[in-house]
Amino acid sequence: MAETQTISIQTQPVQRQPKDYRSHLEPIWCPGCGDYGVLNALLKAMSQLNLDPDRTVLVSGIGCSSRMPGFVVTYGFHGVHGRILPVATGMKLANPELTVIGVGGDGDAYAIGMEHFPHAARRNIDITYIVMNNQIYGLTKGQTSPTSSHGFVTKTTPFGNVEAC
Repeated sequence: MAETQTISIQTQPVQRQPKDYRSHLEPIWCPGCGDYGVLNALLKAMSQLNLDPDRTVLVSGIGCSSRMPGFVVTYGFHGVHGRILPVATGMKLANPELTVIGVGGDGDAYAIGMEHFPHAARRNIDITYIVMNNQIYGLTKGQTSPTSSHGFVTKTTPFGNVEAC
């Protein structure tokens, strides 16, 4: 009878570079938008953490910043306005092995989605939430947001924002 031999090969995980996480889609944000910087920082952080794209999901809501999942090579979920945290929580609970990253803007986070912050904090689930605060609803071409400064003039507040943030 022939003797069998088992050979064990150990391999090191491949260290991914930021470009490895970038999708083929080009961002369509306005020139000078801060979302470009957030995207680049996210890609760099994913590289430094060497996240597995097959075990990572980006959850977004509505708005310019919520286009982020299309520009990153991971799973993505584009949800309902202001509901990023409940969806991200559900994903993490359904599959705790996933790295779950929520991305949204000031409208998603601080207007319709604000009521979800205390519950997400109370649950203390291992998710990351990136909020891009540009102090305006850019996708609707310039309405004030919950973080717009007092006196800020827009098309919807021609005499200045009367609310203080």
